[in-house]
Amino acid sequence: MYNITRQQASEILWISTRSVDRYIKSWKIRAEKQWKVVMLNDEDIKNLSWESVKIKQKIIVSPEVENIEKVVSIENNKSNSQWLVRKAEYEKILATFDKMFNGFREEIKEKDNKIQELSIELWRAREQKENSIDLMEYKKVQFLSEEAKKSLSNTLEKEKAEKEKLNKELKYEKTTNRLLIIFIVILFIISWVIFFMNI
Repeated sequence: MYNITRQQASEILWISTRSVDRYIKSWKIRAEKQWKVVMLNDEDIKNLSWESVKIKQKIIVSPEVENIEKVVSIENNKSNSQWLVRKAEYEKILATFDKMFNGFREEIKEKDNKIQELSIELWRAREQKENSIDLMEYKKVQFLSEEAKKSLSNTLEKEKAEKEKLNKELKYEKTTNRLLIIFIVILFIISWVIFFMNI
């Protein structure tokens, strides 16, 4: 059955969600997607939990064992894969491990949150980089626009100077034309006067 989420698995196994993902990739935990949520196999989680480790190591918890000498002598008679301890000691060890793993789990959660925040910041930085132009390109465009402005202002100044020059020439031509007309009229009058006097 697939009833356990990644977060629940990390809490059961006392590992981070990233470690759970590594287990999924290495096929140590079977997983399937249910409505866009990854659900994990109950049996696989059980096999990886602390209880399965206890069974595999054959930790024999006995309230009857009273002293260490007896534990050592029994352990020597057993195979290396068995470990015989008193119940009180086992509970102390388990409590210590609980504290340690809870502390580690909190640290791992904090680190996971930091990694998530950093990944979000990295994603935002990439988005900004993709949506912004390069500084050299920006300076190049700015330089070209300034050059275009300068050349345009120079062209306008030249056009103004040529316009003023043409206006002066036009005024000079107008005055010379008027003087010529006056001179021609005076000559015409003088010629008429001379003509009438000869008659």
